[in-house]
Amino acid sequence: MTRNLSQLHGVQISVPLSKLIPSKRNPRRVKPERDAHRQKVASIRAFGLIQPLVVRADDKVPGGYRVIVGNGRLAALRDVYKDSARPPKVPCVLRSVDDDTADALALAENFIREPMHPLDEAEAFAKLAREEAKGVESIAAEFGVSQPYVRQRMKLATLAEPVKAAYRQGGIDTATAEAFASVPADRQLEVWQEVGGNPQHAQHVRNVIAHAWIDAKAATFDVSKLPESAVSKDLFAERVLIERKAFMEAQADALLAERQKLIEEGWGDVVVGPQADVQDRLYAMSDAPQEYDEQTTAKLEKLADKRGKLEAKIEELEGGEGEFSESEQKAYQAIQTKLEALDDEEQTLTKDAEVHYAEATKAVGTAFLLLDPDGRVRREYRIPRSRRSASGNGVHGGSGYADDGQTEAPKPPTSDDLKEPQLAITFTHQALAVREALLADHARRKRVLALILHEKVRSEALSIRHDANGTTLHADHAEGFTSAALVKLREKRSELDPLLDQHYVEDDAAYDAIKGLSDRKLDGLIDLLTVECVTAHLQRKTALVWRLAGELGVEVRRYWRPDERWLSGYQKIQLAHLIGELRGPVYARAAENKKKSELVAELAKLFDDAANGRLEDAKLAAKLNEWLPSNLREEPQLDDTQRAAAA
Repeated sequence: MTRNLSQLHGVQISVPLSKLIPSKRNPRRVKPERDAHRQKVASIRAFGLIQPLVVRADDKVPGGYRVIVGNGRLAALRDVYKDSARPPKVPCVLRSVDDDTADALALAENFIREPMHPLDEAEAFAKLAREEAKGVESIAAEFGVSQPYVRQRMKLATLAEPVKAAYRQGGIDTATAEAFASVPADRQLEVWQEVGGNPQHAQHVRNVIAHAWIDAKAATFDVSKLPESAVSKDLFAERVLIERKAFMEAQADALLAERQKLIEEGWGDVVVGPQADVQDRLYAMSDAPQEYDEQTTAKLEKLADKRGKLEAKIEELEGGEGEFSESEQKAYQAIQTKLEALDDEEQTLTKDAEVHYAEATKAVGTAFLLLDPDGRVRREYRIPRSRRSASGNGVHGGSGYADDGQTEAPKPPTSDDLKEPQLAITFTHQALAVREALLADHARRKRVLALILHEKVRSEALSIRHDANGTTLHADHAEGFTSAALVKLREKRSELDPLLDQHYVEDDAAYDAIKGLSDRKLDGLIDLLTVECVTAHLQRKTALVWRLAGELGVEVRRYWRPDERWLSGYQKIQLAHLIGELRGPVYARAAENKKKSELVAELAKLFDDAANGRLEDAKLAAKLNEWLPSNLREEPQLDDTQRAAAA
């Protein structure tokens, strides 16, 4: 019997969606996976029905067609158009076959069916986002999938062509494709070349990328301020990567700002850098003791008291003779259980408690801002390891140190502890003041001149070579340095020195210039050159300068007062100490709650107001005008007995 060709190949028809009836003879008895259904829905939404359904007429339903092949696509079509007022007509292939042939066709279709490739699904989602401006939430709701699922798929749509081709052909898996998709297409091509077009696995790709890109989650700076070329993000900015060089530069700038903030808070030193560069210093210090609020501290003290009593009971049990009895073993175990419970309670108590550090701790401590290779920043707070102490017992809180009975807390600096730049400024002012005073004292100036000219005299206070004179160099080159004495000395020099504008002058030419001076001017120049040989060691007291200052009655405060630049050399705790020294302990305690910059401005204004007569409190003004740092205060004159007793 000859079959009609239409029975073998079918006829193309369009059938209203409502007239299509799923087959009850579908060989697939297990319910399809939800992901497979979603993929069909995604494909139909993005591209329409690519492959027509195979149907046959249903005699039991007027105008109805029973689906032979494509029941899954029919279910997807119904989901796509479930809310449509006018469901479309669906392209179908009409076959006139019996039940056995229909079953054979359905079985063959199920055997050869392949699931939708994730890349096809990704491009379908991307098309909706691009052409219909739909967001992740909208796409996820429309396809009945989760938002992370949509984001994960859409990353794949950004793959460079060679990576896409390898993915479609099965050369790489989905995890490896997603690793490539984390960076821009141009960078994907570079990575593809670096791995020779044959990545071993997803981590291999991530490792290559990590050499040049860093996850923005580690940033402590505003990523939006970076150039667009340095930032890579997926379509919905779920993951952001930053080019390594740009990241590290921005992170370093942010850490410098954080360093200043920690100094403002009172930390004695703040170290910024990779751990490898600073770990010797880090490990040479002890952990800074933490403090908690009053309520938490009180609870910790109670726990410490309970622990002490339990430990005393253990010592009592262990102090007995012989083996533990059964009752003693039970008692011992019970105490250990209670101690473990106390440990758990303490951990729970401190886990969420706000941690801070005492001002005394910060003053002697160092805050470390450690930059890891992956861009993350870790913080460590340390204090110097201290000498052994004979006694002591305490808990966290109160003093700022967790005294374990073995170490003695280092003492925080006071306003008498000056840094080298502060010392240099004060000693320079003192030496310049001595120079000016010597100009008015003929006898002492002649003695100094004799010392300068004598070949047997060795001195760190006198310098014949002016270009090697420490005081002169510091006064000329220290940023922001000003001195009334220096101004007067320079004015005199401009009146008397015929060589002032010369860089170097040979001696015979200089002799001719000096020969033209009157005796009065020559004597004045000799006096000026003599006193300008007076110099000072800028980090420690110079005996001759100190003696001359005393004999000449030099008052350094006539030429200098602590300004913001000089006061900024102090730590926060030193500024609070100085306020307490000048105004009283109440003001010192209040100062602990202020930033360092606020204390600097407050003290500078006090000194300035006192000097210019703007303070109503006369006693405070006098104290401010007389105050000197310890390096410029007069030392008490001791006789031999007193000196021996002090030693």
